[in-house]
Amino acid sequence: MLQNFRDNLHGAAKGVLIAIIIVPFALFGVDAIFLSGNAVEEVANVNGESISELRLQQAVALQKQQILNRYENIDPSMVDESQLRAPVVQQLIRQKVVEQAAVDQGMGVDKKTIYRMLLEVPDFQADGKFDTERYEFVLRQMGYSPSSYNKLLTTDMVTSQFMQGVATTGFSTEPESKLLAGMTEQTRDYYYLTIPRAPLMASVSVPSADIRTYYEANKDEFVSEEQLVVEYVELRPSDLVEDVDVDQGMVDEIIDAKIAAAASARSRRVAQILIERQDDQSHLKKIAEIEAKLKAGEEFSALASEYSEDYGTAEQGGDLGFIPAGDLPEPLGLELDKLAVGEVSGIVESELGVHLLKLLDEKVADVPSRESLEPSVRQELTRQLAMELLPERIEELKDLSYNAGSLGSVAGRLGLELQVSQPFSRQKGQGVTANPLVVRAAYSKPVLDDGIASEVLELADDHVLVLALKERIPASLRPLAEVRENIETTLKQQLVSRQLMAHGEALAGWVKSGDTIEEVAKEESLAWQVSLDTKRFTGNQNDEIRQKVFAMDEPAGQPVVDSLVLENGDYVLISLVKVKEGDFSQLSKDQQKLLTATIALTAASRDYQAYEKLLLERADVASKY
Repeated sequence: MLQNFRDNLHGAAKGVLIAIIIVPFALFGVDAIFLSGNAVEEVANVNGESISELRLQQAVALQKQQILNRYENIDPSMVDESQLRAPVVQQLIRQKVVEQAAVDQGMGVDKKTIYRMLLEVPDFQADGKFDTERYEFVLRQMGYSPSSYNKLLTTDMVTSQFMQGVATTGFSTEPESKLLAGMTEQTRDYYYLTIPRAPLMASVSVPSADIRTYYEANKDEFVSEEQLVVEYVELRPSDLVEDVDVDQGMVDEIIDAKIAAAASARSRRVAQILIERQDDQSHLKKIAEIEAKLKAGEEFSALASEYSEDYGTAEQGGDLGFIPAGDLPEPLGLELDKLAVGEVSGIVESELGVHLLKLLDEKVADVPSRESLEPSVRQELTRQLAMELLPERIEELKDLSYNAGSLGSVAGRLGLELQVSQPFSRQKGQGVTANPLVVRAAYSKPVLDDGIASEVLELADDHVLVLALKERIPASLRPLAEVRENIETTLKQQLVSRQLMAHGEALAGWVKSGDTIEEVAKEESLAWQVSLDTKRFTGNQNDEIRQKVFAMDEPAGQPVVDSLVLENGDYVLISLVKVKEGDFSQLSKDQQKLLTATIALTAASRDYQAYEKLLLERADVASKY
């Protein structure tokens, strides 16, 4: 509703604007004003409903962002959007099939529910309140209009309702609960000893002859990758600041505008109660009733929550937040000019209906000085002028570097620095050569084989680079001295692993013959542990050992003996002596409910997947992927 205030035009201009937009809006929706060409191209069709190229692009962008969020250090250029398109189309098709099934069964979402959701999204808020301008800005960044985003939310919520509806059909039986409890609540008693790897690694030595023999027999392991050294020229706006001249008059003009804008930036925090106009004039009776309650001492915010028909703000007590002067329709602005903070207006009419307004707070303008503004204004103007000059210089860079064998003259002509990289391989570089675009260009046929400069590479919106080959370092056998330490460590690990296994197998033989873990450990001066009533998923025991224990066969009269090598290389010998099945009846009521719910949810998930598969099989689907 606040956006309606801000967009409220008057006079002839309003009539012309409405005439221009009303036809496409009525026929195709508001998105038709903005979308055309490839954006509305169909990539799939599900039972006669289209999935557009724009919808696919939005879904691919979202999928890419989710991947980047999951893997923090991944290079965005490594996530190929073209490879995401096919699987994302399949996701959209499945979603569309489910959405259609939900709608066919009468499911829907009330608009008020969507409004409430939007109000609670932190990204749409400023100072803890929903902010319309921020909402629209965020949507534009995401590639949505308010209409298309609300449609997306509606689709997601309807689909979610449908999934939840299927999920509630899941159930579990008592035998299933008992069976699952028998496994999940099962306990095991076991003993184990550990033969540590570290002391052996410290004590063993590898003869020099063995190291050389290994080197000679495995030379392929020690061949270094081919490496390149490139020379390159970078171009950024910061390289052009000396080429631009900032006019003092322009600086003064911007400073004057900023000071004027700051001086007029009075804003008021306003709350309203809006009643929409009715043909039978009943709105006047309702607003008069509210006025009477206000005079009787009732709180404005409580009455706004109860009566206001601006559903976007009613739950906030009618609070519209801080509104810059001039952003409200004229009748409302004029009425507010008469109010002091805390006062409530009389009845005000606008094209939206009838209003009662309350002035909650007021912000006075903070006008900066010319001296404080000039450095930042000059810096920003310099950057803007440099950015405007950048495309022209990029074209010069392209012309000068085209088919160039050396970039020295190119750098000199443009007044840029010719830089030289450190050696780098296809797999590893530093600085600019860590960028996959740079590596691909350096190892391309024109640069690597033909000896000419690369195309101008766009590394960012304000950063381009061109490179040429300076030196090609072929793959070569690394000398023994360089790899000796790695070989020695490998041979030590192999030797220690054999010793550990031989020692462990010997001890396992003793335990299988009737000795206990405790007796063997004491005999060998090794650490040992006992773990009683150990559950499958809980406890402070080593996870690797516990997982191994619960994978072992149950003992039948005699302990079951097994072993494993931990990730740190230690050898562990285990003796499993007792297994006790879980008892569902011994669980608390909450545990029983959780177990039963888990079985039901698993069944519901299985049923939903089967139902979705059936819907897809029955659907008429056409796709480019």
